[in-house]
Amino acid sequence: MERRTSNRPIDYLKDSIDKIILIKVKRNRLFRALLRSFDEHLNIFIENAEQIFEYQDEDGNIREEHEDLGSIVIRGDNIIFINLSSE
Repeated sequence: MERRTSNRPIDYLKDSIDKIILIKVKRNRLFRALLRSFDEHLNIFIENAEQIFEYQDEDGNIREEHEDLGSIVIRGDNIIFINLSSE
């Protein structure tokens, strides 16, 4: 029996478990982390999470700073988008 590949968004999310993803949440916050699991409400459990802050320096260059957060859970209703792993 041939296995069919599905193009449902939830399948892409399942394929990204144990991979690094980017998550943007409300209030314009951005995180990079290892996706460990998620539930039917798209609450996600991530590890090695870091919040990414972008700012413009005095010369007009865009700079990036990181804050390590460890393991966290993000409620699905706060998520604006998830950039899934391309591997």
